[in-house]
Amino acid sequence: MAKNKKGSKPIDVSTPLPALTTIESIRDNLADIFPESFPNRSILVGPMAARVIYVFLYGGFVEGSERYLRPSHVYLFTEEQAVKTSKEERIAWLVSSRKPGFRPLGKRWYADTSREPIRDDLMRNQLLRLGIMKKRNPERHAVTSSTPINYLAADFAALFDPKLTSQEFVEKADRWRKKHLDQATLQRMALRAHGAQAKGNDILIDMPDGTRIRVSSGPSNEIVKALIEEFGKRHMDEPVVLWVSASDKKSYPQFVETAASVGLRFDLNAELPDLILADMTDPVKFFMCEVVATDGAVTEMRKQALLGLVRASRVPEECVEFLSAFEDREAVAFRKNFSQLALNTLVWFCTEPDLLVILNPESVTAAPENYFNALFYII
Repeated sequence: MAKNKKGSKPIDVSTPLPALTTIESIRDNLADIFPESFPNRSILVGPMAARVIYVFLYGGFVEGSERYLRPSHVYLFTEEQAVKTSKEERIAWLVSSRKPGFRPLGKRWYADTSREPIRDDLMRNQLLRLGIMKKRNPERHAVTSSTPINYLAADFAALFDPKLTSQEFVEKADRWRKKHLDQATLQRMALRAHGAQAKGNDILIDMPDGTRIRVSSGPSNEIVKALIEEFGKRHMDEPVVLWVSASDKKSYPQFVETAASVGLRFDLNAELPDLILADMTDPVKFFMCEVVATDGAVTEMRKQALLGLVRASRVPEECVEFLSAFEDREAVAFRKNFSQLALNTLVWFCTEPDLLVILNPESVTAAPENYFNALFYII
């Protein structure tokens, strides 16, 4: 035991300090413990949460240690103190932090104005509610008390042991969630993870086969939606979607299987176009579509790269069209990318869905920088 000011309870320094990991690793682990499907997760996976957990571990304020943290331990902590990670340095800080007026040397993490976000928004409203943090004799202390009474639950602290293998961490994190999260939260997470619950402004796309997929909101995905729903029914006889890379769900096995059934095979790790459509005529006609909200049109270089995918699949090149999709002819993205578009490729605009144009090399007599003077061939 180490003595502090007169009359205070001595600090127990005999209990071993937990192994310490980095703040970056803590934040990575938090992001895995609380995946994107977890409701209102942002404060739990942010830098403030990672720093709070780090200080709990740094001082060994863990269940069973008889050591207790107060919020000022966090907002008075400094960048310089954080890199002093030896056992002796941690114990020295632990003892000194109980002395009146003690301030670690260096640049503080937080100003005094951060007390309420740390103490109330994070510690009380999140960590305490989820069983991550506990309090010693809470009935004896006011909510705003500066007395050290907080400690980290042992099963949560165990998730940050740097000796854990990836598989051990996954298993421990899953056990922790099942033990501490209520059934309604677990069900909600499962539904969101499988795309059954909409996020704020998600976009729903009606597929040609009558099914529906959900993608995140944004200008690029608005163009994807228009391509599938409007381009397909206007310019294709029997449209089928073979690939969508704009979705939050990174892989749709049914798309890969459908593509393979018509001869198009691709590696999910390859640099695929934003959208691949097929017109199930005889022969099948493929459309490699790039969505251009800012950049990413079918340039000559991009066209050649996509042709590599076509050749690897042994799909006849004459059965493939390359298309750059823009929101509008007046859009900045179109004017910015127009001079770089590859010849013999298609151009389509969401605001003029019946219009389909091709850069016809027979009509281009001007230099590339004057392409705007060239004629479109309108299909």
